[in-house]
Amino acid sequence: MLRREFLKKAAMLLGGTISASVIAGCMHESIDTPTVFPTKLSSLQKLQLTLLSERIIPRTNTPGAIDAKVPEFIDMLVSKWHTPQERQSFIEGLNDMSTFCDEKFGNSLIDASDAQLDATLSEFESRASSQKNMDNDAIFPMLRELVVVGFFTSKVGVTQSQVQNHMAGQFIGDYPANNVERAFAPFY
Repeated sequence: MLRREFLKKAAMLLGGTISASVIAGCMHESIDTPTVFPTKLSSLQKLQLTLLSERIIPRTNTPGAIDAKVPEFIDMLVSKWHTPQERQSFIEGLNDMSTFCDEKFGNSLIDASDAQLDATLSEFESRASSQKNMDNDAIFPMLRELVVVGFFTSKVGVTQSQVQNHMAGQFIGDYPANNVERAFAPFY
């Protein structure tokens, strides 16, 4: 399936909730083919993105966000495809997360433990869900959208995180549920 087709179907599935800049960037760019672009993120912000992305989709028995080059994908989208207002909002959100981590745990976001990163992400998720109108400047929904879209539009995310069964087998109505390994795994 082509990336363009996938995004159209994913957007319909999500009810059109993927932002226009993310769709535009995904339809025109591929992180698998390296291109040089002027980055708008500092090296510290790139490191923060790497840590946060891996906490959102960690490596388990399947690849994680780092394996799928999600931080590079986010850098490319934020630098090339976000509007100046979206970019500024995203960078301010990263700074807010860093400030929160520093005030709450006494260390920077890049020095935080996995539990502290999880707590920071949970805090910003609850802040975003408690907002009445779901402001566009809430960092967690933006970050989650970029990580999920970046992961599931990457070759690694599509081919190694899900098991595809192109040929359906026989129907087994009483197949034991404890034998099912992952979502989308064939039962036959």
